[in-house]
Amino acid sequence: MLSDVAFCRLLCYTVSMIPNDPAMLLSYINMKLRDQYDSLDELCDDLDLDRGEIESLLASIGAFYDADHNCFR
Repeated sequence: MLSDVAFCRLLCYTVSMIPNDPAMLLSYINMKLRDQYDSLDELCDDLDLDRGEIESLLASIGAFYDADHNCFR
């Protein structure tokens, strides 16, 4: 589980763009991966997000990145 500080840092990219609810974050990240990015690394680099923090947060709700399909499942 992410610490409050790590969670805040992940979401502080911009509150208006990145949902703070894990289920909504899952939907948001998958939409971005589907529509704009060829990989999770590309998304994280472009949005200045920490890949490990995103993966940890989404793993907390049972979602894991599938590189072959470029989405969290």
